[in-house]
Amino acid sequence: MFSYASPSDRETRLNSLRLKLGRELEEDFRKAGSDLMDRLIHDFEREILLAEAFASREDPIKTVSHRTTADMIHKTLKALESIKK
Repeated sequence: MFSYASPSDRETRLNSLRLKLGRELEEDFRKAGSDLMDRLIHDFEREILLAEAFASREDPIKTVSHRTTADMIHKTLKALESIKK
């Protein structure tokens, strides 16, 4: 199981990755293009199906976990779509 990382720890790790790559996330979005979109759509579909399955089994923790992941992927897809315009 993962240990809890504070918001500042998560931010530090993301910033460190940005510095290692030498670019912002939006640049990665532009470079990855449709391959990234396809991957995220696939991931979204998987997370939604898992959330629905766990909801029908009345497993609230796993339902919320997969629903939250699907929501984050959806928001990322919307951001990608706005960049592509």
